[in-house]
This record gives sequence, C-alpha cells and structure tokens, in this order.
Amino acid sequence: MNAICRTATLALATAGIFLPLTGAKPAQGTPPPIRTFDIPTMEKFGREIYAQDQLAWKATDLVIDKRTQNGARRDGLKGWITESTNGKDVVRFMHIAKQGPEVLYDVTFAEGGPIFSIPANRTLSSDELAQYSARMLALQNIDQPCSDRYNTVALKDPESDGWLVWALASTDDADLILIGGHYRFTISPDGKSIRAKDALSRGCLRFSKREGEKEVARGNGTGTGTVAMSHIVSLTPVEIHAFASLTYQTLLYVGTNDGKAWKVDKGLMTNIEQDAPGLDGFSARNFAGVQEECTVIVSKQGENPKRYYLAGKGMTKVISATEYEPAFSVKLEAGYRAEGLVCSRMDIVPAPNDYKIVQAGMALSISDRGTGHADRMGKLELVNGEVRYTIIKGDPLTDDLAARVKTRLEALQSAIQPKP
Repeated sequence: MNAICRTATLALATAGIFLPLTGAKPAQGTPPPIRTFDIPTMEKFGREIYAQDQLAWKATDLVIDKRTQNGARRDGLKGWITESTNGKDVVRFMHIAKQGPEVLYDVTFAEGGPIFSIPANRTLSSDELAQYSARMLALQNIDQPCSDRYNTVALKDPESDGWLVWALASTDDADLILIGGHYRFTISPDGKSIRAKDALSRGCLRFSKREGEKEVARGNGTGTGTVAMSHIVSLTPVEIHAFASLTYQTLLYVGTNDGKAWKVDKGLMTNIEQDAPGLDGFSARNFAGVQEECTVIVSKQGENPKRYYLAGKGMTKVISATEYEPAFSVKLEAGYRAEGLVCSRMDIVPAPNDYKIVQAGMALSISDRGTGHADRMGKLELVNGEVRYTIIKGDPLTDDLAARVKTRLEALQSAIQPKP
C-alpha cells in the first residue's frame, strides 16, 4: 500500500523532458467521453487525492511497524477509509468480521505525529460503511489493470449525493512514475452501485528515472525530470495530473487533441501557447509537431504549362523542422521545385516559426483537425513583404481565433522584418 510513485523519467534530447516507457504515442481511435469538471475543481481533487494518499502511506508504514506485514495479514487487514474526527485526520484500517466490515486499527494524525490504536468500538457508522463499500466496489471493477496493486481515495461527490472513488495504480518500485491506469468511479450514496466509470488515461503510461539518468549521462537532457505526455480522454488535464505533479514534485506538460498544451506544476494547471518563452513554448510546439502531417506541393522544372504534384504525402514535419534551423528547405528529386506545403494540424493558428516557410518562397496551407474544431483551412503567404493569412475554406474565424491569428501574424512579420 505504498504511495503511488515518487520519481522521474526518460529524457527528450537537449530539453530535459522525459518521455514514457509505454504509451508514447496516442492510441488510435476515440476513447469514450469521461465525466468533466472545471479546472479549479480538478486542481482541488488533485490536492485532496494527494493528501489522502500521503495519509494512507504514512499510516500504513506505522501499521507495519506496529504489527508487521505478517501480523497485519493474520489480522485480516483489508483496506482502509479516511475520516476527520475532532479536527484530526484518521485512517481506519478494516477487516471483515462475521457481521461484516469493522475497524481493525486506527491511525490518528495528531500534532506530535501519527498514533496507532485499536479502537474499543469497532462498529462503522453508516457513512463509514458506505465509504468502505464504495472503495471496495471500485477495486472490483478495474477493467484493464496497469499494476498488481491499487490504492483508493474516496471523496464526497460535489455535484451529487454520492461518492467519487479513485482507483490508483501503485508500485513499490521507486524508479517508476505511473501516470496511466488510474480510474475514477462515480458511486451511489450507499457505496453499492456504480453510476459512472472513467478511465483517466488510454493505456499504462509509465516513466523510468533510471532511463532518464542514462540519457542525461549521454548528454541527452538536462536532468530536470520534466514529464511530457499526450492526453486523449479529455480536452484538459485531469486531477491525476495535478496529483502526480504533487506526488513526484515534478513539472508535467500535457498535450490534448484540440491542439492545446498545458503545464501542470505544484497541482496547478495552466494553458500555454507555442510562443511562450523557454521550456513552456518548446513543449507546446513539440506537441503540435508530433500531431502535424504535411505534404509538399511541387512543380516540375521546365514543364509548360506548369503542373503541380504532391510529394511525401503526410510525411513532412514543419514545426519540428523549423525549431532549430535558421531556414526551411525540403529535399526533392532533381528537377522538382517546392511551391508550397499543406499541413494538417490541431490548430488553425499559424505556428511561431512558420515565417521560415514563406521566407523560403512557399505558401503554407493549414487545415484544422483539432477535436471540437470547425472544418477550416487557412493559407499563409508572403505578398510584397507582408505576411498574410486568409481562410480559404470553412467558417470565418471566431473573435478569439481572429485575435490569436492577428497576434501571431504580427510576430511573424516582426521575425521577417525585425525592428532596428
């Protein structure tokens, strides 16, 4: 019953960003929708899950110290609940008696430290029994476990009369961070029926500190222990990301299928733009680059009238290619000339380094395939030294998108014609 994990991961070259051992690429297909909460609520969940997990971890250590693992096993220890009594947090460890679940031990967190005790009255209140039942029900309904051990956290549902229970994949391997494999259950007030079950990731996403250290030793990373991942079950990070940032004391970058990038730091979630300074902007551009698919439009030299062809369909990468190189170019067979690019992206707004495309004499057409986005295509070009962007297909830009495009065009123009 150790706490979930406490370490960091596999480094992305030169950036100090760690990539997963498994699940590095988003799984194909659309996962079922999960129950959504606003960002402040998920941040609050993350803090409360972390607090409960810490209590359970410390209480378990004390139980093992007092009873030993074999002793607790002989006592029939089977799960726990958490309570607040007289302003003190209490972890109540359970076993199954003839009449049903009852309290086996209590660990009370007082000012001087946690106190182990065996209660004289072992009977559970109706609320305690409901919480215990809800926790056990969650553990019995994990479809695709990512660990041989799971911990639970139970909170009152802020939007109903029932419970929210998290089944958290756990490990005693100090090398691992487990981001995937966690579930959230919405459960009835009596703890006996499941109203909703949400898998909070697709697949068993995990990271290795040892592999990250090896990469740092090879010179591939700064050793900052920052974790980067794609998240496809919702369009924002979820409470597990807030919890993980607190548990591992590390910075998480999360990319979602609507083209947004998020930073999760100390349990707080912040949307970040591609032109943000430092690691924030790099991470946002990296997510955008992973999802991008571009095709080069070429012409054959000497052909009259000029005809156009497609080269490297869906294989060219613009965002990643322009990250470090001062100019953009594509390698083509002899006799062909690049006229432009068509890129499928998760966002209709041009990227910060797209000025290098038009500087190279090519037009850039961007189609938006971000989840929840309108079907649009825009065209970026350089006309008489002026960067222009026109929607050539689909709905006009919303006010928010128009403002973002205007800001980005100003930055692109400044990059082409820097002020003296």
